[in-house]
Amino acid sequence: MAAMKNIAAILFILITLGLASLAHAATQADAREIARINNCPPKKIDVYQQSLGPNGETIFRVDCLMPKSQGDTGPTADALLIKCDQTLCTLLRPLTSEKK
Repeated sequence: MAAMKNIAAILFILITLGLASLAHAATQADAREIARINNCPPKKIDVYQQSLGPNGETIFRVDCLMPKSQGDTGPTADALLIKCDQTLCTLLRPLTSEKK
């Protein structure tokens, strides 16, 4: 009986430590910070692509809150793709909108 309690306690500790390591995954707040650093005040953040597993990564699409331009200056980047690997987020590339 005492052995079962010890095993249950050990399993509880191992599961708790395993879930704690998952808490370090990148979040939208990390992507928001990268967008701000790259002169993109975030308006909307969506998951663009996500892969799971031990080497999982998430790619966020961040729509920028840009001021309206006064003239036709051509295509401008109004969104960013930000790639996050666990806790490290980097700018993948800017996206331009096609206005017709």
